[in-house]
Amino acid sequence: MLTYLFKQIYKHRQIIRYIISGGTAATVNLVLLFVLTDIFGIWYLLSSTLAFSTAFFVSFYLQKFWTFRSKNQEKIYQQMALYFSVAVINLGLNAALMYFSVDILRIWYLFAQILVSGIIAVESFLVYKFLIFNRQGNSVLSVVVPKENLKVLITTGIFPPDIGGPATQIERLAGDLAGAGFVVSVLTYGAPEKKAWNFRVFAVSKSWPAGWRQFLYALKTFWLARQADFIYTTDLYAPGYSSMLATQFWRKKLAVRFAGDSAWETAQNMGLCKDDVVAFQSKKYGKFIEKRKAQRAKILKSADAVVAVSNFMKELAVKIGAAPQKVRVIYNAVDFMSVPPQWQNTTKPVLVFAGRLTPWKGVEMLILVVAKLKEKYPDIIFEILGDGPELNSLKFLVKSLSRAGSRDLKLEENVNFHGRVSEEESRQIFARSTIFVLNSNYEGLPHAILNALSVGLPVITTPVGGNPEVIIDNENGLLAPHNNETAWQTAIDKLLQDKSLREKFSANGKKTLEKFKWEELIKKTIEVFKNPDFISKK
Repeated sequence: MLTYLFKQIYKHRQIIRYIISGGTAATVNLVLLFVLTDIFGIWYLLSSTLAFSTAFFVSFYLQKFWTFRSKNQEKIYQQMALYFSVAVINLGLNAALMYFSVDILRIWYLFAQILVSGIIAVESFLVYKFLIFNRQGNSVLSVVVPKENLKVLITTGIFPPDIGGPATQIERLAGDLAGAGFVVSVLTYGAPEKKAWNFRVFAVSKSWPAGWRQFLYALKTFWLARQADFIYTTDLYAPGYSSMLATQFWRKKLAVRFAGDSAWETAQNMGLCKDDVVAFQSKKYGKFIEKRKAQRAKILKSADAVVAVSNFMKELAVKIGAAPQKVRVIYNAVDFMSVPPQWQNTTKPVLVFAGRLTPWKGVEMLILVVAKLKEKYPDIIFEILGDGPELNSLKFLVKSLSRAGSRDLKLEENVNFHGRVSEEESRQIFARSTIFVLNSNYEGLPHAILNALSVGLPVITTPVGGNPEVIIDNENGLLAPHNNETAWQTAIDKLLQDKSLREKFSANGKKTLEKFKWEELIKKTIEVFKNPDFISKK
């Protein structure tokens, strides 16, 4: 009987050591909890937190060196950091379960702590055994990746089935990087369709409440970042901030794709800013916007490489705080998608806009211009592709103009709201249109303009942001000042009247796309990732 008992003890010695180590730490926890609560009269939730924290170091050293026999001194700080992360999660779980047990179920606080500690103990054992103190290869934290097989984690807020060029581009980028020898993982929001990718996709459901969704995204970023050589983030909201913290924690490299100023866009959408994006950088706003500005500035400053989508965005990144020598301009491209339909030079005047319906896109003014042009072109059509915060107000404007004045303008017959459409659908509509119009006050380098040029559709846009890096006035399109109704009405009328000019812009526009090639985008992106200054250890 004793022999059998000793065999069982030996067989389960790790679990027994874990229980003893945990029991020792739990004893420290309970003694401190009792002393702080009953003797010093401290509120039980606060005393529980203090006792739990004190027991942390006792638990860590016992579990590492005795229970799991992890003798690796080189990884002790990384193991402690990860152990602490688990402890923080357990601390929150401990407080929540204690509150539920004591305040809701009315269980005596000491007995409640014993029950809660038992639940946490089982969860912790599995994490310690298979993650933190896994002795196979010394630790899961010590995976060595050959530099010819660099591991990259791409963090993004969008990914197919999300509609639009940027989402499609990320999918293609991940696939081409994997084809070039990188080991690629993508973390996004939503529910990506399962495909036979040559890279891995992880996702956080959009059905979660915003705060919880961002928390889960941050946890997954930290989890996936531990085995990546670097993170490439395409979003300076929650994904970018989580990526920055994860790379600092694991001492990994961070590359940032800078396509737009998230702080300025937020201020515009909330109606808190009337300034353009350049003036926005040097002015002060409310606490919320200043916090946003500081967040994206911190991300750009901490980045080891910044990929700007235009020279304008490079200048803006440097103005915000990015180191100039770390910023590389890599233009967008659209030739990675399917062959575009051929543009048909229609006799019926059709204007088309594609993009998010936000204040800086200037769609409201375009509708006012269409209302005026209807007097000369009664059958003019304005196709609006996209949705956004301005959608309902724009629809209301069309209805209001339809009934304005002494006669019924019936503008609703001339303006079509399509909502969000796929890239293929938008190109089909482009091919049936006469002019692409973008009255924007700010652009990084719009995919919509590149798509219009790929179809052969003439373009009128504003001389702001990255637009002049694509459209040269009177060469491959027209440039008109933002929200200048007279200038826009003149430009549209000029192009509608001149078929030969439209054909000239169509031909020259396709030539322009020679400097916006997907092959160049991939080549330059790989150059950034394999630059010795980037891939070297921090």
